[in-house]
Amino acid sequence: MRHDTATLLILLAAVALLGWFAPDVVLIVFAGCLLAVALRAAGVPLARYFGMAPHWGVMIVAFVALLVIGLLAWLGFNTIANQAREFVQAAPRVLQSVASLLEGLPGGDWLKQHASPEAMTPNAQAAANVALQGAWGTLGALGNIVLVLLLGLYIGADPTLYRSGALALLSPGMRPRAEATLNAMANSLRGWLLGQMFAMVVSGVLTFIGLWALGVPLAGFLSILTAIFGFMPYIGPVIGCVPAMLIAASADPSLVPWVIALFLAVQNIEGNFLTPMVQKQSSDVPPAVLLGAQALFGTGLGFLGVLLAAPIAAAAMAAIRVSYVEGWVEDPADADEKRLIRP
Repeated sequence: MRHDTATLLILLAAVALLGWFAPDVVLIVFAGCLLAVALRAAGVPLARYFGMAPHWGVMIVAFVALLVIGLLAWLGFNTIANQAREFVQAAPRVLQSVASLLEGLPGGDWLKQHASPEAMTPNAQAAANVALQGAWGTLGALGNIVLVLLLGLYIGADPTLYRSGALALLSPGMRPRAEATLNAMANSLRGWLLGQMFAMVVSGVLTFIGLWALGVPLAGFLSILTAIFGFMPYIGPVIGCVPAMLIAASADPSLVPWVIALFLAVQNIEGNFLTPMVQKQSSDVPPAVLLGAQALFGTGLGFLGVLLAAPIAAAAMAAIRVSYVEGWVEDPADADEKRLIRP
């Protein structure tokens, strides 16, 4: 018992120090683990079906996913690039239209002044600084993406190696409960990913159909943005609605209420029917917990924290349930028996 307590305190201290001094590293490693869960969710059944080793299934899924993404990007690159370019070029005009609508209201005069073409045209030095910062930021983001891809591929191909290494850091008495906790976290993340990916695809398709029917410009680009932002529950759809509202306001201000109604309808369909239907038996995280996690991680870790707050909350709830509630608060033997007979 003494060894268990000492081990637990040492590990908690190490995790706290790592999160304090290198929080981005923790988030990148977690993102790699999340990708590994996704790859194994598709790769293991594929390998079982064809009678091959699981790591070959993971490799095939990763290769096919990269191939499909590359093919879609190649086929739709010109269309998406042109719409993105039109979106950037339309930004000053959109802001001017919004400023005209808000003229006389608090903040309207300030927006009109700063949204003028003269105010938005930077000098050469400022433009060079922005370009340099953008280049460094892009390189850093690409480097992080490569790290996440490599981590996801290596961990997904052979998770037993890394799980055994993590369990070896614990005292023997803690290892069974720790292994059960890791399994519960993996199952929770798998269920969350399934529901969220399904909801993202459906919301993107429904948004495109609605924007196209309303005649809003750049419907394809805006629907892709909506689907991407949909990875962040509750906050993402609100962020995705803003560009659509601005573009609609610049084209025809009367479209703005219809765009808002469209996004409310899509999110109601997703939140009340699609996501609960998929996540009912896999990962059920209360909305207040998700919003609290997004606020906490967003304040301390920025956009990457907001992006990963929901899966972190899903994994944390599974870990608390198995390691704390069932492993300490309740009788561990009774908790294990309940888990075995749970349908």
